[in-house]
Amino acid sequence: MRDEQFISGIYNWCDRWCERCQFTSRCRAYDREESRKQANPDQDVWEAISESFKEALILLEKAAAEHGISLEISEEEKNSIIEEENAKDEEVEKIPLQILADEYLGEGKNWLDSLALKEYRDRLQSQLEMGIISLAEGEEIAAVLEDSLEVIQWYLFLIPVKVQRALRDKMDGFWDEYPIEERGDLGTAKIGMIAIERSLGAWAKIYQLILEDDQILHLLAKLEKMRRLLKEEFPDYSKFKRPGFDDN
Repeated sequence: MRDEQFISGIYNWCDRWCERCQFTSRCRAYDREESRKQANPDQDVWEAISESFKEALILLEKAAAEHGISLEISEEEKNSIIEEENAKDEEVEKIPLQILADEYLGEGKNWLDSLALKEYRDRLQSQLEMGIISLAEGEEIAAVLEDSLEVIQWYLFLIPVKVQRALRDKMDGFWDEYPIEERGDLGTAKIGMIAIERSLGAWAKIYQLILEDDQILHLLAKLEKMRRLLKEEFPDYSKFKRPGFDDN
């Protein structure tokens, strides 16, 4: 009965934000990690991964020996793989969607690290002290600001990673023969779109608070361009069915 509660493969198509996910009780990966924490509360997650890796390596070496499979890679094979992967990376980096995603990462991080945020918080505090806004208003504004920042920070690095992965998968053509609702490149693009749209919403809320900051407007424009380009590159992304998330 316990196995039946889990949705097969749901963890492959999420944004990794377990704290805000309504499907944790049906996710085997989340359940496994929580069980590990309960069994070994003092064990670091990387220690657990290291142990699993060692066990997997022993099994792999044994199975490879039994089937006469070599685990060694020649210099020629290594160089060929490197050249092929580098060529694909260079091609992806020239695609406008990827260029914008990389720019967004840098510019978004710069804004978060800039004085703009500190200056706004200082202004908000001054308005509270002078009675320009009430304590309730100040708390409401602060809650909106912090929630928006949390969303932006969570997806800031995820967006360029998912965009690159989707473009690489599309380029490789591996998923071309699969049904649209099962194509991995579309699934990755869908997660990228979700991240972009949620980031758009979060930046829009901050812009409403700090209207004089043109940099936020530029970031909003960049995200909207990315949203449109992603839709052009993957017009069928919305048809991909993520287990659990898109069942209704």
